[in-house]
Amino acid sequence: MNNLLTRIKTEFSFMRGNLLTLIVSWLFVFFTFSMTASFESPFRRALGAPPEIIGLMGSVGAMVLGLVRIPGAVIADKYGRKQIIVIMTFVITFSFLFHIFAPDWKFVLIGLVISNLSLIYQPALDAILADSVPPEKRGMGYAAVNVIPNIPTIFAPTVAGYLVDVYGTIPGMRIVYTIVFFCMLAASLVRLFFLRETLDHPKPIELGAFKVAFKDSLGAIRDAWREMPRTLRFVTAAFLISAFEEPMFRMFTSLYILDVVGVGEVELGLVTTISIATTLLLGFPFGKVVDKIGRKRSILSAYFLFIPTTLLFLSARSFPQLAIVYLIFGIGGCLIMPAYNALLADLIPKEKRGRIMGTIVTMNILATVPASAFGGFLYGASPVYPFIFTMILGIAVSLVFLFSVKEPKIREV
Repeated sequence: MNNLLTRIKTEFSFMRGNLLTLIVSWLFVFFTFSMTASFESPFRRALGAPPEIIGLMGSVGAMVLGLVRIPGAVIADKYGRKQIIVIMTFVITFSFLFHIFAPDWKFVLIGLVISNLSLIYQPALDAILADSVPPEKRGMGYAAVNVIPNIPTIFAPTVAGYLVDVYGTIPGMRIVYTIVFFCMLAASLVRLFFLRETLDHPKPIELGAFKVAFKDSLGAIRDAWREMPRTLRFVTAAFLISAFEEPMFRMFTSLYILDVVGVGEVELGLVTTISIATTLLLGFPFGKVVDKIGRKRSILSAYFLFIPTTLLFLSARSFPQLAIVYLIFGIGGCLIMPAYNALLADLIPKEKRGRIMGTIVTMNILATVPASAFGGFLYGASPVYPFIFTMILGIAVSLVFLFSVKEPKIREV
């Protein structure tokens, strides 16, 4: 027994300081998004937005997020990580008031724009996380980030589904977003008091810093692309293709389940819970798999699961069938997320992580700008079209990784 405890303690000894602080704050953040993720699109539709407008809202949000990512990366590498993370976590918290009191979808759009502007802190968050995980533990480290914050969220989608089922879509979601507000406030306070700066000699942020950062954005993208090793360019290209498919799943899966599969809100929440439970059970074992078999093989294995399972999703017409689909999606997610994040950390030097990671994510976000609107158009034409299109894109991503991506022999620290 003592040997087991010693082994567990050694295995998780890297979980301290900033990594532990981020995980604690994400306990609140993940809980909020697991409550809202399945019901955002039905809420917007109930407030008067048709599928085409829902898609356009996603495009607007992605465009705003794309505009702030590179300035955020410049700020992360020049002015430090903590300042921007703390300030903008508070701002995003108060953006949810627009959802709570929204009389129509236009107010939700205002809250969405403010929220995505606040996500200028994400490059700093990515950088401080990469700074805080030892190279030899990155698979486990990113698995911990994916698993531990999800522990309290396992029943959150079902609770949200119950509230929507009992009170109706609009009143139920107002209650959900009120819970979101207080959870995000708690996360803001945790980051304020416990997060520690990792950049040497950071400068205090001034308002002029944002103006200069925006001005330097295009040059930063160009320079970051030039600094990428060849393999990282192929990884970036593959995930640009993948990014185009993501909004179609995220924004229209719940509508497809309600409109075509024919299950109710509680069942929709339950299948999301199944996916979360899969992440909790398999996250750490699969994190070790990522460290053992490598990042490339893990990502290819995930797509080997995702593509045929999408066909099962399109043919599902009952809750048990849908549960199997979400179980397999959850297994694939346990592989792809820690593998992708670990691969980026392996390839990018510490002093360039904020800028290059910010550039990669910005390019991915910009790829989603037309994708959301296009997904709304496809769903309006036929609910199956967005998902057929995502399978084609998934095959393309798999081919890029299979033939063009090589893992580095020496990983960056």
